[in-house]
Amino acid sequence: MNAPRIPNSIRRSVAGSRDVVAREISGFERSIDRMRQGKVSEAVFLEERLRLGVYGQRQNGVHMMRSKLPLGILRADQLEAFADVAEHFGSGVAHLTTRQDIQVHFVSLDASPEVMRVLDAAEMTSKEACGNVVRNVTGTPVAGIWHDEPFDITAYGLELTRYLLRHPDGQSLGRKFKITFSGSDDGRWNLGAFHDLGFTARVRDHERGFRVVVGGGLGSVAYEAIEYTDFLPEEELLPFAQAVLRVFAIHGEKANRARARMKFLLAKWGIERFRAEVEAARAELTPDPEWAGWLRRLDRWRDAPRHPPSSNAPEGRTAAEQTWLRTNVLQQRQEGFAAVKVRVPRGDLDPGQLRGLAALLRAHTGPELRITPDQALLLRWIPLDRLLHVYEGLDALGLAAPRAGGLGDTVTCPGADTCKLGITSPRSLARAIQRVLDELAADRRLEALRVHVSGCPNGCSTHQVADIGLFGAARTVDGVSAPHYMLMLGGLPGGTDTVTLGGGFGMPTVKLPAAHIGAAVRRLAALFLAEAQDGEAFGTFARRLGRRRFKELLEDLKALPPFADAPEAYREPGSSVAFALERGKGECEGEAIDQTDLLLAAADGDADRAVELLEDGGSEPDIAAAATAAMLAAVRALLATENVHVSAPGAVAAAFRTHWYAPRRIFEGIGHHFLAALEAPHPTGDALRRRVVEAGLVVEEVHGLVLRVRGQAAFPRARKAV
Repeated sequence: MNAPRIPNSIRRSVAGSRDVVAREISGFERSIDRMRQGKVSEAVFLEERLRLGVYGQRQNGVHMMRSKLPLGILRADQLEAFADVAEHFGSGVAHLTTRQDIQVHFVSLDASPEVMRVLDAAEMTSKEACGNVVRNVTGTPVAGIWHDEPFDITAYGLELTRYLLRHPDGQSLGRKFKITFSGSDDGRWNLGAFHDLGFTARVRDHERGFRVVVGGGLGSVAYEAIEYTDFLPEEELLPFAQAVLRVFAIHGEKANRARARMKFLLAKWGIERFRAEVEAARAELTPDPEWAGWLRRLDRWRDAPRHPPSSNAPEGRTAAEQTWLRTNVLQQRQEGFAAVKVRVPRGDLDPGQLRGLAALLRAHTGPELRITPDQALLLRWIPLDRLLHVYEGLDALGLAAPRAGGLGDTVTCPGADTCKLGITSPRSLARAIQRVLDELAADRRLEALRVHVSGCPNGCSTHQVADIGLFGAARTVDGVSAPHYMLMLGGLPGGTDTVTLGGGFGMPTVKLPAAHIGAAVRRLAALFLAEAQDGEAFGTFARRLGRRRFKELLEDLKALPPFADAPEAYREPGSSVAFALERGKGECEGEAIDQTDLLLAAADGDADRAVELLEDGGSEPDIAAAATAAMLAAVRALLATENVHVSAPGAVAAAFRTHWYAPRRIFEGIGHHFLAALEAPHPTGDALRRRVVEAGLVVEEVHGLVLRVRGQAAFPRARKAV
């Protein structure tokens, strides 16, 4: 059976056209050079770098590169692309994130453009994977195969990703913005409670739409999202998201970085005012043909198997196979098919495992897998009679461990291993307590418990929604620093308590030394086995007993022995090096860089490139394109000072005429240079040389106008003469 594929046009449109991506990558290479020459400010370059997925590590000279994988979907050839990236450009490890992305660490800045090209060749992107933009759009990994969903949300997530990537209304946000989709209200799959925007599939009177929640977020203090509407018609999805972004861009905090997420705007305003502002912004939006046109593309998404279904469900030949079949296999709603959740220790895959997974996809499953929000993988559309073939393949890769997502399958962030904000090393802790967790998981009553460990309070491992959540801290005992963890208990899978509509996040309980975490987990497990009611989930159990009971249970574990008696207890587990708190300024929040400044930096770069191409005998089309791009970026920067965000050349020209040219707010001759360039985009000979000069004049004039708009005096700026 041949599986329908997503047309290349859909795949490519999610990342952007090849020409657009190629220009971005080449432009970033030039920005690296310009930064080293002092022609670009560090703050502007930082935001540009982050918006291309290049994130600074605590180790000098190397970077983490993050992809942007809508809904965590990956094909076989894309897995192989990541194997190449990890092997040739990184540390040899591809790390799965809780936002269904892949990160590769220890990439040099000079190698980052080549990594982008490898991703682009496999129809992926790192664009807007970091920075103050719309981050990866996530979605339930069981979309299209689960039992209680009214429809498959996959195509909707892909289309919203495509629409918002590079969208002007998403370029001036105060902080990052996170969106998720679900087809079910089941907390295992629905994570809308801790997202800026959460969409849950609904059908009303035979019409498709979404329940929408807004303003959720984790971080050091978790906020639960608030319902915006119980039904948003599907045709309103794109304009609604655009209107929300516009409101957040205009009214969200910019100066105080700690208060710049949208959850704080909701807390300040309340849902009624927020709803009114969004509705007003929606009414003011210029109609976009895409708002309706995308609906005609929805039926292009066809997720289907490579092989026919089978009714021959295996029973397992060994105890290991039987446990794996029980704990890692999910029955699809499609008869004769199952999905397999693959346990990936600490979310790390090496090149051999990535290539092996690609071979399994081609041989036994549907055409794609999905990364799950708990750092696992979901293989889908496996005929029942092929399940043990998949098990054997995974076993050969070291990926056939049972209880994926349960006790022993700890979710961790990289923490202090690479992150500047990391206080402790969650992966070291996870390795140290693995034996304890595996022993406990042998009891079926415990095997589903979820342990998440973050290296700081920010929550990249989503410790706030774990049964047992831990985040890194430091304490000084007898004058010596030691790694500690704050224990949080009773988080619910989706962060939502469906009974009380609140309280879905874990309770901060007690701060314990890293050396005692294994013992603490043993006590928690023993108490649960002794006092939990039949069928009671750990989260419900923890709430019933209350924080005081757990503090009493663990009180004696807070103490460390004298350093002279047990120096190893003052180190990271398994380390021979003294623990030291080395926390720098993280790049997760980026800088509050106005879109005007980013566009002006782009205009400067394009104008300089036009001069260099002219001097070096470049092709006439390339010279003209660079000069025109410089003018377009400059005029867009000017329009952005008045909250006018357009990108298509025709729209830019129309807005420029309305806001600056017709009212004579710009020298007529300078304005004419720009408008004439759009009308005659292919100059040759001396006209081409003049075009390059005109581009420089437009860019310089806009710099001065921007300064005047901001109330600053204009000053002369040096530019290479033509």
